[in-house]
This record gives sequence, C-alpha cells and structure tokens, in this order.
Amino acid sequence: MKKTLVDSEQIRICRLLLALGMDRSIAEHRAMTLRGHPSFAARGDRLAVFAYRESEPRGGDRVREAWILTTVLGWEERESALALDCSRTALRGHLVTAEHRYSAEDASALRSMVDSFEPSAVEPDPVREKAGWPMILIWMAAVAMLLIGLEVARRLIESS
Repeated sequence: MKKTLVDSEQIRICRLLLALGMDRSIAEHRAMTLRGHPSFAARGDRLAVFAYRESEPRGGDRVREAWILTTVLGWEERESALALDCSRTALRGHLVTAEHRYSAEDASALRSMVDSFEPSAVEPDPVREKAGWPMILIWMAAVAMLLIGLEVARRLIESS
C-alpha cells in the first residue's frame, strides 16, 4: 500500500527539506513522519530544519539554511528566524555572509528545482507500522514484571 503526500503542509516541509539538500525519498518520509508530531502545527518548520541538521554529518550550514529560507523560498524574516531557532539579528548576519557566497543564479536554479517538486507515492515505513501492539505489550510486560518484583521485595522486607 502506497501513501502519498497530500497535505499542503507536508508538501511545504518536503520542499524545504529538498531545498536544504535532503534526498527526495528521505525528505518525503521525513515530511510524513513530522506531520504526525504533536507540535507540528506550531513548529513544523523548525522540526524540519532540525531533522535536516541531524541527517548532516557536520550538523548543517546555518548561512546556507538562512539563504535558502529567505532568498530561495521567500520566507519572511521572522518565520525564517523561528525555523532556524535563531534571532533576527543572527539571521541577518547569516544573510550578509551568504551574499558573498551565493549568486542570484544559484537562487533561481534552486527555486526552480524546488518549485518543480511533485509528490510521489511513498512506501510506508514497515518497522513503524509493525511497532504498534507488540511494542505496547512488551512495555506492559516490563511494567508488570517490575511491579511483581517490587511486591516480592516488599513482602521479603516485611517478613524479616
């Protein structure tokens, strides 16, 4: 069974991850995963940036991220600063550095790549689907064993 990115917020997050440099299939899976996060509505952009940074060996490039959000994707300053988890002053500093590093042609090329993104069918993660009940049962059994062990210890202490 194939799932697709149908939610406009999932597509927006996927485009952000693609612009940052994440592989397409990983970006689509990550967008679907992040959509299920309880605080996605308030912090989806920040979660996506952090997910990208975790996937990078060096933790990402703040200057490049700021340039992509503001120049390539056209986000507002406040929205970009929130997603990058930095102040507006720091964001402006990153953008000054980016002016020397990237050209208008770079922005145009990356923007056209991101704008051409159309979501594909995505296979669901089989490990996560199977982790439903068996994982809960394992945790319940562990808690039950702990409680039994505590009860045995209590009786031993009371009898001595």
